[in-house]
Amino acid sequence: MATYKGTKGFTVQILASDPTSGDTAGLLFFNSTDNEFKYVRPGGISAGTWASGGNLNTARQQNAGCGIQTAGLCAGGEGGGPPAQVQNASESYNGSSWTEGNNLNTARAFLTMLGLQTAALAVGGYNPSSGFGINESYNGTSYTEVNDLNTARNASGSSGIQTAGLVFGGGPPAGGLTEEFDGTNWAESGDLNTGRRILAGAGTQTASLAFGGALDPGTSQSVTEQYNGTTWTEVADLNTARQALAGGGIQTDALAFAGHSPNVTNTESWNGTSWTEVAELATGRRELGGFGATGSLDLACGGNSGSFSNATEEFTAPDVVIKTVTDS
Repeated sequence: MATYKGTKGFTVQILASDPTSGDTAGLLFFNSTDNEFKYVRPGGISAGTWASGGNLNTARQQNAGCGIQTAGLCAGGEGGGPPAQVQNASESYNGSSWTEGNNLNTARAFLTMLGLQTAALAVGGYNPSSGFGINESYNGTSYTEVNDLNTARNASGSSGIQTAGLVFGGGPPAGGLTEEFDGTNWAESGDLNTGRRILAGAGTQTASLAFGGALDPGTSQSVTEQYNGTTWTEVADLNTARQALAGGGIQTDALAFAGHSPNVTNTESWNGTSWTEVAELATGRRELGGFGATGSLDLACGGNSGSFSNATEEFTAPDVVIKTVTDS
């Protein structure tokens, strides 16, 4: 009778802990700590899951966020009440909890944010007394007003960094206007092919992705467009049309999640060519903040789940999945 050693030339490896490296996929091993035989399967986006993170200090909807999963920023929105109030609160996330920091200079809802936790922009938004074009720069401690958008608006999508940012779409009315920021000034560029508002974005100033959103008077969209630094090109649609969604990542590796069609938990992964349904959020919501460095490590914060939400969820896709060998 053939044995594993006779076939492979060695016995099953004995390891004290489960491996985490992607190059171990296919390995059969014995975990001496758990006293179990196990094997390693490839991970990736399809194996990703959402898990609860620390709650925001201020529950809100129509907020925005930027950064990475372990160093994020959330600001603005609408909360409190009744009646509900436009918010100026800003909070930073360290991977487990949110800490209140210095507020926005101008309270706003339906703003958009781009950049990193220590170098961000808070752009546009709605404030009953102050218009829609306000742009504030954040240095990790405080916000400073800088040059406004050329065209005032709210509910836009955005991507990029503080010194090379991109803002697109928004309204009212729903439009496709795109503006690039060089750290000082805004300049108009090529419009979206499908003008819309309450959409999401990912990527850099010269390689961006715009997805979802709504036409006037509020028809949810599945349209996805790619930006090359000059023009937008339509590519494959989302599987679930929706507005007021969030997302994060880069042009070839992004995640789209939540939104209104009505409130959904749907999460979709973009590989540069098409969208694929993956693990769903625990709580369906809309008008939330979302961000992430890639489609494998994203964060959802706040929004409306039937009421103002302070919930945070983290999406993580492991390099490998460990399965236990059973006799059943």
